[in-house]
Order: sequence, then structure tokens, then C-alpha cells
Amino acid sequence: SFGAARSDPVQTSPQLVYQSKGTAIYRLHDTGFKVILDRNPSEEKIRKLLHQQNISNFLPSSCRKRQVTDVTSFDRRPALSFKWASGITLKEWLQKVQIGPPVDLNVHLRAAMAITKTLSDFHHGGVVYNCLIPENIVLTTFEGEYVATLIDLSSAVVYRDGQRIDVDPAFEKQLKEVDLKSLGLVLNQIFRGEESATGKGAGHGSRDDSGQEDTEGDPGHYRRKRGKQHTLGEGLPLYLGSLISALVDTSTSPYLCYESAKDVFLDLKIMAENANGCSSKIKLDESTDKRRLRLQGDMFYGRQVQMSMLLHLFQSSVVLGNQPLMATISGYPGTGKSTLVNQIKKPLTDLNGSFIEGKFDKHARPDAILASALNSFFGDIIEANTGNMLMSMKWRIHDAIGSGSNNVLLEILPNLQKWMADGSVAMENLAPRKGIGSSHRLKFMFCKLIGAIACMAHPLILFLDDLQWADEMTLDIIRMMMTDPDIRHFLFLGCYRDNEVNLTHPLTAKLKAIQEQGISIVTIKIGPIEKECVNTLLSEALCMPPNLCRPLSDVVHSKTGGIILFVLRFLASLNDEGDLWFSMSSRRWMYNLEEIRLKEIHDDVVSHMTEHMKSLPKTMQVGLKFAACLGPIFDEKTLEKARKDNESDSFLKSCIEFGFLQNFGSNQYVWAHDQIQQAAYDLIPLPKRESFHLLVGTRLFTTTSPSEMKHMIFLIVDNMNLGSKLIDDPGQKYEVSQ
Repeated sequence: SFGAARSDPVQTSPQLVYQSKGTAIYRLHDTGFKVILDRNPSEEKIRKLLHQQNISNFLPSSCRKRQVTDVTSFDRRPALSFKWASGITLKEWLQKVQIGPPVDLNVHLRAAMAITKTLSDFHHGGVVYNCLIPENIVLTTFEGEYVATLIDLSSAVVYRDGQRIDVDPAFEKQLKEVDLKSLGLVLNQIFRGEESATGKGAGHGSRDDSGQEDTEGDPGHYRRKRGKQHTLGEGLPLYLGSLISALVDTSTSPYLCYESAKDVFLDLKIMAENANGCSSKIKLDESTDKRRLRLQGDMFYGRQVQMSMLLHLFQSSVVLGNQPLMATISGYPGTGKSTLVNQIKKPLTDLNGSFIEGKFDKHARPDAILASALNSFFGDIIEANTGNMLMSMKWRIHDAIGSGSNNVLLEILPNLQKWMADGSVAMENLAPRKGIGSSHRLKFMFCKLIGAIACMAHPLILFLDDLQWADEMTLDIIRMMMTDPDIRHFLFLGCYRDNEVNLTHPLTAKLKAIQEQGISIVTIKIGPIEKECVNTLLSEALCMPPNLCRPLSDVVHSKTGGIILFVLRFLASLNDEGDLWFSMSSRRWMYNLEEIRLKEIHDDVVSHMTEHMKSLPKTMQVGLKFAACLGPIFDEKTLEKARKDNESDSFLKSCIEFGFLQNFGSNQYVWAHDQIQQAAYDLIPLPKRESFHLLVGTRLFTTTSPSEMKHMIFLIVDNMNLGSKLIDDPGQKYEVSQ
């Protein structure tokens, strides 16, 4: 073990460990002596011995420091008597690391935490050490962990005692700065595993109790030893590089530096507990290399209570399967409602379950959302080409919806029709019929289909987002599903914006009707995330220790109110505007807190994002306007038709880089959040929106071939309808209606 104590031969007389011009170190069993060689020493040298004794006695017994027992006489010379510190010096530890086999990062972390903990205890005890160098640190193991002892107390200074409880913060900070900077240099050596990571240089003075050089209270010794250095943080995880840089580089703003060894210890502890997380990231990714902040739209923080409620529902309805259960998740736009639901996908996948999701859009036909979600589900099954794996589901669907006379469902779900008609299950009369049938019949068939999909072997979760825009028919189907005794192993989850749903809203009435039929609805409320969650988000996004992010996270939380989408977009705008940037020289993210504090932002995320979008190049703004009129999901070809240019590829790449859009499938794009789409839509001045929609609809109509019209018809009609008031010519009106 690196920290194991050395076994020494039995001694009968004091053994000389080291001697310099002024002092000598002797050891006898567990006692050490620091002896002044001059038989007639000056009062200053005597005072230094007494000073070390005073420091040792002043610090609490729990603090791992040299335990001085007396100032005595040794061979008729003044000497300091102390308890010998077992273990090896950090200098020796580093030498072993260099010549030995590769050491796991966790070993380095444990050593770094031990040293930082002892320094923190010194500061807590009201003492600054002033001479933190590898020769003055002794490492040993205790109960499987490293502990560190600081041995030479000649430079230590008491800055706070029992009579001086209140110390000027600026004075205290100034005193601690030397220790913190030295700690950064020591940590740089530890994580590099190099004895010379802070440079080489000749020492001076005597050897101390573990054989290291006695600096005789000269804090400048370490600075003189620093020769040619590596760039701080180079080759280390970004998290560690940021931590070390914040300790050593005191020329930056105060909020980008450490003021407490305890904070350093806590940040090292967080890394030790999450060694495989972002704290292990070493190489810069492409976005960081370009000083771009890449933020995932589905970041999940906090919500432990809501998540436990959701998991309990999942266990009750999907795993046990006694009866279908229902939960509504409500909250302000951008609070992360759908992100919470997405957390349930993994445990569902582990059970071989199915997840069907749809999202209502106030600009789209609401009655088509459920059918679209189911059609996409069967489309995924076809693409996955699972073969006979889902044969039992196919037979259950066949038995539930029958054949021949049930084309009403197959007609509106072409992927289901295709999957059922591949020859594995015989279906009759698959040609689509003109009549769709009664709405009650359709609702009934939807329920039977859901009941056929869900089973013990393949539990089902149906998730519908933005229920505040749901139509009457879909809400009726939800009610029928929840009261159907044949549906088991099924969980329905619905999200809605509580600021848009009041007591007179149709959704409120429908939910009440479901409850009156004896169905229990679990209500999950989603609010803003806590300040500490914002700090964790920042720490992971920037690969920086949490205590270095706290000044920024406090301001961000204050300005955004903890609305997760607002937090993400505000951070993105700070990066775009140059107030949050990655410094290549210090290999860490930096921020201008004064400028950020002065920023005036809108109360809601949509207005803030719209203002931010207005600062983008004009071509980018025009592209966002067209994209906003194409709905929540669109493809590159449709965008090119609307824009009438061939520059969509570069525009789409920029949108993904800015976090506005996400790419999925083949040239398919989805808005990262409907609030971002709304912000882009608000770029269109209100008086010009009708003419803009008419322009989009006209361009799509004139560039769409007859074979593509079936796929594009609703998008074309929706845009033309919004601009129909501007069509004066009767012939044109007739053509649009056709």
C-alpha cells in the first residue's frame, strides 16, 4: 500500500534521520526530535521552536498535525520533541507512483481528499499552514482510506482564536490564498502522478520527521522550486482541470476561484462518488472546441418525489396489471413534464413493454393525434422487423378487431393494415372503404386495439402530451379505455399546462366524469426546479465542480425562476452573447457574472427566446419563421419548398447547434420544445401572419406533385386557411376549397 508505514529495526539510541546546516532530525521509536545544531542559538530560533509547539497545542486534537510534546534539550542543544508521524511523505508516494504500475484515478482522488481534508481542518481551527509542499505531507492508511498529516508547523499562523471570533473576511481570504494556491499545485502533482509536475529545484534546510526537507518556515521555498511546468489541467479530466485552475489562477474574478478548502474537499468527494460521469471527461468534444455550449433538451434534475409516484403507478398497473391506471401531469410550459414521463421508458423496455406517444398541437387536427401515435407505433414494429417475436400480439389484435367489416380502423392506421396483411395472419377485404363509420364504433375499436396490444408479456404505456388541446372524441376514448374491464397491464399518462386549463375547460369536465365512474386519477404537479438542481445541471453541463458553478447558478435560478426550459435557453443565450465561454488556456468554462447580473430578461421563456432569435442573422430568422409554420415535425424537403432555396441543410445544422431542433430518422426534424417553435413563430409580426401563412401554403401547393399531395394536404390547407381572408379572387377561393 502506498500509505503503509515503514517498519524500522529496533532502536536503542536516537537515530539521525537527516541533518542540514541549521537543524538535525532524530528518531527514537515513536518520538522525534528536531534539534538546533548551534549550541548558542539566537532567540529567533528558540522562538520558532516555541511557535511550533504553540500551533500544535492550539489546533484541536482531531486535526492531523505534528503532535509536539515539548521544547526540550537534546544533547545539550535546544530541541523540539514530537510524536513521530507514521507513513510516507507525499514526495515518496509520488516517486512510487512514477516507478510502479499504473494507479487507478480513485487512488489519486483518495490521496487528494485526505490532504484537502487536513488543510480544511487547519482552517476550521483558525490556522493557515503557509507551507504546503509534498515534503511536508505524510500519507498513511486508516480503515482503508488515506489520511494526511501536515508536519512542519514553523510557517503556520493563527488568524482566529477564542478572543477573535469575527475576522475581516477580506483578511481571512488573503491569508488562505497561499494555502489554496499551494494546494492546487500539490493536486496537480498528485493527479499527474509526477514528482516534478510543479518543477524541480534544490531544497535547503534540515530533514523533518519523515525525512523530508525542513523548510524552516520559508513559504517561498515551494515557489522557488517551481521550474518548467505543464499547463495546468492539461491531460486531466476537465472537472479536475477546472478545480486545479481555480486554485492556482487567482488572477481571475473572485467568483471563479475557491475561497475554502472545505469546498475543494466537497467537490473532490463528488467526483469520487461519480467517477464515471462527466467528471471523467478528458477530451474536448467538437462543440466545446468551438466554445459552444451543448445542452440536451431532455435534462432531468430533481423530481424525486414525482418520479417515485410515477414508478409506483408503473409497478401497480403495468407489472401487477390488475386494472388500467391513469395519471395526469400538470405544470407550467417548460417545467419538464414530458421529460419526467420519458424516465419511465427504460424500466418499461426492461419488461419488454411498449410505449405509444402522441402530442397535441393547437395548429393541427386534434382528432388525428391518437391515430397518428398508433400508426407510428406499428410503423416502428415494421421497421424493427421483429419477425415472429410479436406474433402473439398480432393474433390478439386479429381476434379483437376481427376482419373484413372492421376496415374502419385499418383504413386510418395504414401501418397496422400493412403489418396485419403480411401473410402471417389472414385478413379479408383489405381494400379501404369510403365510409369511416360512426364515431362510437371508432371509439370502441380503439379501445379493443389498446386492450389487444397490452398484456402481461408486453405491458403498455400510452402517453398523450398537451391534453389542453385534445378533442372531445379523444377524451372520450381515454374515458372508455379506463373503464374497459378487458384492458390490463396498461397505464395512461397525460400532460397538460395547468395555466391553460381552468374549471370550465373541457378537459376538467372530462377528468371529473372519469372520476365519477370510479376511476382514480393520480395527479402529479410539476413546478420549478430547486436552486441546487440548477447548480447540478450547470456542473454537469460545464464539467465543472459544483462550488465553482454556484455564483452563476444562483443568478440563473433567480432570473429564470427555475423553469428548466428557461434555464437551458438562458444559458444558451449567455453562450451566444459571449458571457459564458470556454477558455482554451485554462481549459475550463468562464463567465462574466457582473454582465449576467445586469441582464434584463422577459418574464416568460417564449418572449426571451424570441428576443434572442432576433439577434441572429436575418437569413436564420427567415428560416425559423418558415419552419415554425410547418408544425412540430417536418422534413428537409418540405422546408426547401417553403423557403424556395437550397440552403436548408446549413440552416438546419445551425438550428441543431443552437438547440432549436433535433434530428431524427431520415431528414426528419422536430422542435426541441413547442415553446421554441412558438418563439420562432412570434418572429412573424402579428399583422403579417396571415400573408405569411398564405405564402407558405401557396408555395407548398405549387411545388407538390399529385403523388405527394395526400401526405401534404393538411399542412397546405392549414396554412391557406390561416391566410384565406386575403384571397379576393373567387376563382382562387374555389381552387383552395377544392
